[in-house]
Amino acid sequence: MTQHDYERLGYNGLSKRLFAAGYDLLNAGVENRVIPYRRLTAGLADGRVLEVGGGTGANLKFYPPGVDLTFVEPNPHMAHRLQRNARQLGMSVNVSPGFGEDLPFDDASFDTAVTTLVLCMVSDVERVVTEIRRVLKPGGRFLFYEHVVSSHSKIKAWQGLLNPFWKFATTGCNLNRDLSGEIELAGFSNVELRRFSLSVGLPITIPNIVGVAIA
Repeated sequence: MTQHDYERLGYNGLSKRLFAAGYDLLNAGVENRVIPYRRLTAGLADGRVLEVGGGTGANLKFYPPGVDLTFVEPNPHMAHRLQRNARQLGMSVNVSPGFGEDLPFDDASFDTAVTTLVLCMVSDVERVVTEIRRVLKPGGRFLFYEHVVSSHSKIKAWQGLLNPFWKFATTGCNLNRDLSGEIELAGFSNVELRRFSLSVGLPITIPNIVGVAIA
């Protein structure tokens, strides 16, 4: 990847640099609660693996030894930190600039795809999930951990009211997306997921899902 690639993607703004610089600090308060779900996603990956939205590499240390690991990350400042963190762990990884809506890979290229707390931020969830299915080999696995809209009307209403402020504060994270529905409708041969609520220090808990979809 080159600086030109990232300039073409329009990811050299100050806000993107600041978001990358503060991302790990923002996540530090909840990371211990998230670790079990990183183990159920990145920790179960095998073969040739694609992680969409790798960020600064929070999943790196959970991947099993021997996987062939590729990341797609549109923010060059995130990608730089991801590569640095991989080197510090003695890991060799591939990092490609790009968006989940248009993955720069051939059909049936990967054995496993992973997202963790990424689909809340993409522009087009349906397109991203469709692209993930496209690049997976037949029988390949999409391992996901995401927060989702609540099935309870009062919490759902609260998420809708808070979402504009939350999205602004987090530079794009949405609280009220039906990600389980998007995954279940994407044409996978089988989808298994578990729903649960996670406390992140707010007065109410946040609905989450963790699971696997088979291409």
